[in-house]
Amino acid sequence: MTQQRPSDPSDRHIEYVSGQPETDADATTASTSSEDFARGPRGRIPYQQSRPGPEDDRLLATGEPVRPSSVRAGGARSASPWSGASATSSTTPGPSAARPGGQPGRRAWLPNQHGAHYMLLLPPIMGWVVGGFSWVNLLFIPAWLGAYLTYWAWSQWARARSPRRRALALPPLAVYTTWTALLGVVTLAVAPYLLQWVVLLAPLCAITLWESWRGRERSLLSGLATTAAAALMAAITYSLGVGGRGGFLGLGADATSLPGVSPNGELTGWAWMWPVTALTAAYFCGTVPYIKSMIRERFNRPLLAGAVAWHVLVAVATVSLARGGWLPVAHAALWVVLAVRSLAVPLWQWHLVRARRAPLRPRTMGVAEIVFCLLFVLTLAIH
Repeated sequence: MTQQRPSDPSDRHIEYVSGQPETDADATTASTSSEDFARGPRGRIPYQQSRPGPEDDRLLATGEPVRPSSVRAGGARSASPWSGASATSSTTPGPSAARPGGQPGRRAWLPNQHGAHYMLLLPPIMGWVVGGFSWVNLLFIPAWLGAYLTYWAWSQWARARSPRRRALALPPLAVYTTWTALLGVVTLAVAPYLLQWVVLLAPLCAITLWESWRGRERSLLSGLATTAAAALMAAITYSLGVGGRGGFLGLGADATSLPGVSPNGELTGWAWMWPVTALTAAYFCGTVPYIKSMIRERFNRPLLAGAVAWHVLVAVATVSLARGGWLPVAHAALWVVLAVRSLAVPLWQWHLVRARRAPLRPRTMGVAEIVFCLLFVLTLAIH
């Protein structure tokens, strides 16, 4: 029995590309052809949201709209509704026609989520900035990356719809699981105090695995749990930097006598590191609905309102703390910029889609996030 991915309630905000295969029920309610869509029918927004599956991953990786299945089968190449170019025919089908969705084998080995790169690296860097670098990180960081790759391979296996695709996901799943297990055992043997972090990581990992098993690995809940787990890497690498001192989860008697200090000098050691970790989690959790509002959940006004409200709330809190010297002023100013961006950029993206112009691609958004990540680190580190 193959696994089918359940539809998400947010589908009510989605208008599918006419190139997607239609069911019989869809055919009775939507008779617009791919040519009609290219001409831009009245009252319809050219929305390149895709249905779950290989084409969905291809859209996120390249930003290209999915071509109609009838065109792919016939070897013809239709024009992108964004470019305005006319359709051209080709007698030789391309690689995507032979292998729908691109390269499923490669996708099982390498994640196509552009935001994962900085989400995996920025939190550990924050821990090093505050607590210093320990040689144990040479074991822990590869184990952490292996854990993420294991999760990715497992999610590809869980969402596979055919025995062939599940078979493609098994080799990377076996390799990454073995890699993570071996490095994890060695790391825990060197730094057994890291076991305490299972208390916080286990529930978050359980949520992400459950959502993946249910075919909702890109849901809002799964994204929030994943980013929160990634943000905890800041506290874990800080724990490595101070050699596990500070008691259980940094709540011990000597927790304030460790490296790290707030701008006003009132918060030291773990008392400063926990706010840094919380801000890291706030940043990444805020990016989840922000990015979704521009790609998978375009025109989802409640989601956008939630993203803006979250950024505004954190911006107000950071400005208040900065006025008392608890946070750097530059960091509070960064959150003000992030709050403005959380509304302005999605509205711009929606305007581009409504105007039938090329929207911002996921890769472009990823590059912009790298810049903001660097500013995030610098504004907290320099004070």
